Amino acid sequence: MHRGVGARAPVFVLFAMVPDTPDGPKMSFESLRIREYQVSHRTRYRYSFAASLCHNQLHLRPREAPGQRLLHAAIKIDPEPDYRASGVDSFGNPIEFFSIERAHGEMTVHSNCCIERAQPTHQWYAGLTTAEWIRSIKQAASEDTLRAQEFLCPSSYCAIHPEFAEFLKPIWDPHLDSLQMLDAVNRYIYESIRYQPQSTDVTTSSLSALRNRQGVCQDLANIFISCMRTLGIPARYVSGYLITVPAPGQDKLVGADASHAWVSVHVGPWGWIDWDPTNNMRADLDHITLAWGRDYADVPPVLGVYVGGGDTALEVAVDVVLANERLANPTKGPD
Repeated sequence: MHRGVGARAPVFVLFAMVPDTPDGPKMSFESLRIREYQVSHRTRYRYSFAASLCHNQLHLRPREAPGQRLLHAAIKIDPEPDYRASGVDSFGNPIEFFSIERAHGEMTVHSNCCIERAQPTHQWYAGLTTAEWIRSIKQAASEDTLRAQEFLCPSSYCAIHPEFAEFLKPIWDPHLDSLQMLDAVNRYIYESIRYQPQSTDVTTSSLSALRNRQGVCQDLANIFISCMRTLGIPARYVSGYLITVPAPGQDKLVGADASHAWVSVHVGPWGWIDWDPTNNMRADLDHITLAWGRDYADVPPVLGVYVGGGDTALEVAVDVVLANERLANPTKGPD
């Protein structure tokens, strides 16, 4: 049984085994099950009195990723910005900047996009032990491994600390196949860290969540990342979505109806592979990648500053539905 919704608002958050791209293994769209998803992500800010100016950065356009293709994306901003520009950040994520330079009592950012996802093929054995895998990372035997090393350092919310190595001691086995070891770590975090909605906020550190043994999807992802980096293994934070309505007979996943977060780990010759500790699974067909970075601080969907405005009320609504499998996407009733 899956737990309830795992992402806090605003949490702003495949494998074919051929390691032939810089960001991980390439997945062929041929002969695999393919789904199209429609994603609506609406963020509204209401001010207690008018703001006179705001500058904002968006991570709301899903990136291209192995097994994922962006078919269409549109972001509507109200009021209409006085300045707007797009680009790519240092991690390869699409970003957008905009400014509103006149008085406004509220602001809405509404992203609509269509994504094509291919059924991942999961590899269950890496063919090298955990000890061999860590040794290869230290030796930076390939260009891809060298690039992955930027995800070895501590970051804003993901610490490197001996407590993370101590936490994994009951299950850590350097002689175990590295992919089996990562599956065990994923399961151990799922079983050891209590999923508790609204128990933390976006600034909660991985060490605080570990000590309290509770959190939401962002916290479970951060703990996983800190465990890996403490042991010398590159790991990055992935923000994204899960489908809102499950297929018939399937349980709803944690993170549906909200942004979600999971973890990507660099596994030697297999490149980057994603785990979802909140749901005790590897990222699958229903995981839609929005952006990735060292942690949440690198990829908030909406980040900005404003002048005036007083107190701010925030509303976030996320809806993810299947576009091409009608039986798994029943018509919703009126709100």
